[in-house]
Amino acid sequence: MNLFARAAIAKCIVLTLGVALAHQASATDLTIHLAGTATLSRKTVQYQCDAAGAKMGLPAKPFPVEYITGAGNSLVVVPVGEASLIFAGVTSGSGARYAAQQYIWWEAGGGVTFSSDSMSGQMSSTCKPVAP
Repeated sequence: MNLFARAAIAKCIVLTLGVALAHQASATDLTIHLAGTATLSRKTVQYQCDAAGAKMGLPAKPFPVEYITGAGNSLVVVPVGEASLIFAGVTSGSGARYAAQQYIWWEAGGGVTFSSDSMSGQMSSTCKPVAP
């Protein structure tokens, strides 16, 4: 095989890997298989948070949050930074509390407290539902 043929094959492999990685990076769908026949419910709520929320990675403008419940699970999908984080329901004294990484999404009294406890310190933001 001559040098030009090897270079063409190498470019093809790099292009294929690049397309595969680009496709993988843009994936937005997730399928989770749960045992049983329980019905899932999904609800999307628009929120607007105070200025501290934007400093913590929440969008500065109103944004959608998806609530998914069923089969003994409670999940919330929240846009934080460049990602959509999946928060799982955890025990709460009042309201509905969800956790993902160092973040807490705590829904109580008609609003949400979004908080972070990281190496850089503790921060929190107040968020309110808004009309879409």
